[in-house]
Amino acid sequence: MNVSIVYGGTSEERFASAKNAHDIADALNSRGYNTKLIEFGHDIMATIKAADTDVVFVCTQGKGHGDGTLQGMLEHENIPYTGSGLRAASLINDKILCKSLFDKYNIRTPKWEILEKEDYDNKNFDFAAFGYPFVAKAPTQGGSFGIALIQNEGELSKIDDIFKYDDPILLEKYVKGKFYTAGIYESKGEIISLPVVEGQDLDLNKSDPDAPELIVFTGNYDATAARLDKDTEDEILRVARKVWNITYARGLARVDFMVSNEDSKPYVLEINAVPGLKRYSLMPKEAEIMGIAYEDFIEEILLTALNQHQDR
Repeated sequence: MNVSIVYGGTSEERFASAKNAHDIADALNSRGYNTKLIEFGHDIMATIKAADTDVVFVCTQGKGHGDGTLQGMLEHENIPYTGSGLRAASLINDKILCKSLFDKYNIRTPKWEILEKEDYDNKNFDFAAFGYPFVAKAPTQGGSFGIALIQNEGELSKIDDIFKYDDPILLEKYVKGKFYTAGIYESKGEIISLPVVEGQDLDLNKSDPDAPELIVFTGNYDATAARLDKDTEDEILRVARKVWNITYARGLARVDFMVSNEDSKPYVLEINAVPGLKRYSLMPKEAEIMGIAYEDFIEEILLTALNQHQDR
């Protein structure tokens, strides 16, 4: 079977996407699949067709690439692909739309506001009233780029860089606590919740344990089984499934949370429709805790895509 692994694009997520693609290729090659790495470009569909592709493994991330663009083209050509469809991919890639959905369905998420560049330039936004510290996010970028922690008025200039990605941008109140993530995937027609894991960014400066930390997982990180009370872990799993449902996710997704030090409650940060799938990424770590080998996990994602395509 010919599997085209499509990665990258022109967004800042390109290099992380390429790392995912190489590990996925190694896993599928070990199972006898014929894989081809294809970088997203202007002639992407011609390249996919030239490879005699049976199914596409989607690794594209970021604006213009992880936003449903590729999924739409593949659906038009009736080519099976992994993960969420056009509708979900475009929705999930927009953090502002997701925040609106969270509010609509009473899902606990950090306080947030929309900031337009015109209001920022004209000083029409009251940052003090919104409250420090907060996180500024480019709403259509992945979780590792187009993001900055603003701790006080002296750091507002960081917002200039965020506007290079998007306008408007998202402001989100910073929640001090621990980062947890809950993966969900489909297998043989069943939606399966993976174990909750605690993520730790090993590149963070730990010199001040009380200082706010922005966890972006761009470099070295670790994931361990969650050390949570059963009620909190059950709530994370329940809310993750609810987020999956309201965003029309399919195939696989990862929902990220912060459990607040202040009130011990989990807050949804975002859902990722194209989660990192490097061998030691967060979601494969969850699968490993459940006893699923990396190669088995990657192959099941692929087989689910083929089965769902046949069922349409």
